[in-house]
Amino acid sequence: MIKPQLTEEQREALEQHHGLLQVDEEGRKYVLMSMDVYRELMGVGTDEELQASLKALQVGLADIDAGRTRPFRDVLAELESE
Repeated sequence: MIKPQLTEEQREALEQHHGLLQVDEEGRKYVLMSMDVYRELMGVGTDEELQASLKALQVGLADIDAGRTRPFRDVLAELESE
């Protein structure tokens, strides 16, 4: 796993924006957030929950890359019919 280092500018920006920062670079959009913000947003308390959450994100991204997705409207219609 790559563990990139934040620049001092990125650290300062995260502090100024309470741990959550959206970055647009050459048409690409990124979201940087502190671990505290991630844990709060995702309701992750324990380290085990954190690891499970990060693994689920990796699995979801792999599914997207492999084309294993369904249109949101289809999923929503299915949920509404149940």
